[in-house]
Amino acid sequence: MTKTARAPLWRARDFRLVTAGQTVTQVGTEISAIAFPLTAVLLLDATPFELGVLVAVQNGAFLVVGLPTGVWLDRRRRRPVLIGTDVVRALALVVVTVAAATHQLSFALLLVVAAVMSVMRVVFEIGFQTYLPSIVRTEDLVQGNSTVEAIRAAGQIAGPGAGGWLVQIVGAANALLADALSFLVSALCLWRVKTEEQAPPSTAQRGMFHEAREGIRFVWANPVLRGIAATSALSNLLFTAATALTVLFLVETVGLSPGAAGIIFSIGSAAALVAAAIATKLARWIGSARIIWLSVAVTSPVNLLIPFTYDDWRLVLFVLGITIGGGGQLVYAITQLSYRQSVVPSAILGRVNASMRFLVMGALPLGGLLGGGLGSLVGVRATLLVIGVGLAVAPIFVVLSPLRRAREVAELLPASP
Repeated sequence: MTKTARAPLWRARDFRLVTAGQTVTQVGTEISAIAFPLTAVLLLDATPFELGVLVAVQNGAFLVVGLPTGVWLDRRRRRPVLIGTDVVRALALVVVTVAAATHQLSFALLLVVAAVMSVMRVVFEIGFQTYLPSIVRTEDLVQGNSTVEAIRAAGQIAGPGAGGWLVQIVGAANALLADALSFLVSALCLWRVKTEEQAPPSTAQRGMFHEAREGIRFVWANPVLRGIAATSALSNLLFTAATALTVLFLVETVGLSPGAAGIIFSIGSAAALVAAAIATKLARWIGSARIIWLSVAVTSPVNLLIPFTYDDWRLVLFVLGITIGGGGQLVYAITQLSYRQSVVPSAILGRVNASMRFLVMGALPLGGLLGGGLGSLVGVRATLLVIGVGLAVAPIFVVLSPLRRAREVAELLPASP
């Protein structure tokens, strides 16, 4: 019997639509990442404390609504929800622009909009991870997730420059309209998707807390997911701790100018784009299961080079640390998400995705506190060395999981809690 060749993923119309929408949205999101805090600073004279509160609100929804969101998403089709979150985010940003134009903008209103945006982000990200397997074949999930991460990395390269340019020309609040428009484009692309999404099973609802606990229980009972959760949470904690100090380290400890530091971080974003582009090939060459633990086990120790950076030839140590260490983390993120989407039953995928995001993203605010506190106690360079040691050790949980004994994800199926 002749084996039928698989059509390339890019020939799938619905996948092209979804990725087109995400491309536009990612650039818009990076514009808002600059324009939103500048709106607080330039129009409301926000203090450093108020900016800290604003950042906390923007990133706090995963801890507050992450688990209930997974339950809620498992009870309904995801595409209409994704469209709704895009529309709500667009309207929220328009509110800020209109309020600024009519001199009605206040810091309290900005906090409310930040909270709405944060909740919608949580719903969209969990929903999108759960929805993607509806339009992408299981064997193409690594490529699909690689494409999404490549879009994210490209947005991080192009968006900040475009955001700064827009703020300078039209003002911070008006620049938010570009992001609002991007969300509407994303909603339109999702609306045009033709693939019929399977309706969720009509099972008796047993209460939000009980169903949310099922997601956590599934993660805990699966040794691979348990290892991934532990490695990801520890890595996120330490990377966030490092992020709180790296700009200070380069400018004050190493002695670089802000412009030079910005160029180095742009190199890191470009490396992330390369890592996302080759993740699919690496998974095929090394194995879809083996690449998950190997990507972090090999690259994470390179972060130990960062604290030995000085303003001479050793500046290359920092570049190697953020490009190789960050690139390995991105390949890991893509391949472990693809594993999760492959092995978790659709009926509980929303809750499992929410549980993983809760466990992993919940480490972010703690990481900032850890980096700032430890940096004040023992110094920035010593803190980055401690973080480097921690990142080198973090992969141990996935290395010791059943992933180490398999080459392909298919060898680990079915995954039963």
